[in-house]
Amino acid sequence: MRFLVIDVKNGDSFEKAFATREEAIAYADREWKSLTEYDKKQREEFYVLESVTDDEEAENRFDGDVIKEYK
Repeated sequence: MRFLVIDVKNGDSFEKAFATREEAIAYADREWKSLTEYDKKQREEFYVLESVTDDEEAENRFDGDVIKEYK
């Protein structure tokens, strides 16, 4: 899957993959809105990325363009 929602908190990175841009943004919007202000401040990064590859094992999986960033 090409679109990733990346959530970085306390140095730990979590990602969830989606087939379409719309699905990824809808998920990220819901997740961001569900966080408290405290939890939002704990995020080092939270964004939707369009990966350069669909291959989940590729070294360049996290290369690409940031579609939407949350702050």
